Amino acid sequence: MTVLHIRRERLLESIRELSCIGATSKGGVTRFALTGEDRQAREWLQARAKAHDLDSHFDAVGNLFVYCRADAAGGPPVLVGSHVDTVPDGGRYDGALGVLAGLESLISLQESKAQLSRPVWLAVWTEEEGSRFRNGLIGSRAFIGEVAPTELDDADAQGITLASALRNWELEPAQLTEVAREPGQVHAYVELHIEQGAKLDAAGLQVGVVTGIVGIRRYDVSVKGQANHAGTTPMHLRQDALVAAAQMVQSVEQLVKASGHADAVGTVGKLSVQPGGVNVVPGQVDFSLEVRDLETSVMDELVERILSKFREIADTRNVQLCWELTSDVKPAPLSREIRQTIAEVASDLGYSWQDMPSGAGHDAQHLACICPTGMIFVPSKDGISHSPHEFTADDNCVRGANVLLNTIVQLAK
Repeated sequence: MTVLHIRRERLLESIRELSCIGATSKGGVTRFALTGEDRQAREWLQARAKAHDLDSHFDAVGNLFVYCRADAAGGPPVLVGSHVDTVPDGGRYDGALGVLAGLESLISLQESKAQLSRPVWLAVWTEEEGSRFRNGLIGSRAFIGEVAPTELDDADAQGITLASALRNWELEPAQLTEVAREPGQVHAYVELHIEQGAKLDAAGLQVGVVTGIVGIRRYDVSVKGQANHAGTTPMHLRQDALVAAAQMVQSVEQLVKASGHADAVGTVGKLSVQPGGVNVVPGQVDFSLEVRDLETSVMDELVERILSKFREIADTRNVQLCWELTSDVKPAPLSREIRQTIAEVASDLGYSWQDMPSGAGHDAQHLACICPTGMIFVPSKDGISHSPHEFTADDNCVRGANVLLNTIVQLAK
């Protein structure tokens, strides 16, 4: 096939310019969703698009769409996209690379006068990270009709609701339901992203063809014992909630490692001890439990084993145990046909590649509910992400953009 190439220096300059918006003293980037920095980034994108004769508009939840003016192609669009919001003091590539490579692809298609049968749109999704509003992935979830109106009342750390934040951008949250698209209204979706892991970097490979995006199941777990004086309560009479919780935390690692499921992970990332005194036997411990895998059945199995072990430990340690499911994101297998297209494009460009799952959540997992969806990964140096030290080499950024561009051409032919 005839291959196209993006303009290398234009893409790299875009990455540098966008990273200045919300830049931090540590060398990272902080752009929380629906803030001034987020708006500045999106207006910068709009100005860049306009300079290349591309139109744009916001929908009611703040998603920004960029597309060719007076596009003669018809039918449902091929959609590309990612996000420009960040975690606190995050990196310059997470989300942003996919957006900028998407914009560069649209510009390249326009400059090359490529003959396509379908329109191509760039989507810049709202609040992917969940750094400001807790649920995250708000823009892509709204696009498939999975944001409930009650979420508009969710507030950030300053007490500003999602509805108020949208109104501050002169958007109308009452039009939330109008954002949603039905199956068939988008022909296909493809997203370029840094891996945020070390598999490609360790293997010396240039491109990852994502097979699917893991499901994520989260619980809040509470262990209740008896707070008591640390000096006067004998060891054999204690109901120490922290000792019990510590055994539970260790069991998560042990059970997942022993499960035989190579891609499964289990994590305890938050822990709170009460009353928290140096001379008090801990009376209550609250902690998070998260399990991820590409298969729902594997997640079911692991959760059953882990919670069964928790109950065993609670009985042995004479403490009370309870848990609550707080989030259950289903695994999202990606389109076999688009995966094949991405692999063929990478091969035609002379890039090394491998199939691989995504251990992180992405907007693509929601688009997969309404249209064929694919993802392209490029290496993250040492697997570091969500950090000022996040780094993807220029050559890999360009390679990823070239794969994205030519995948779009194949999907929109």
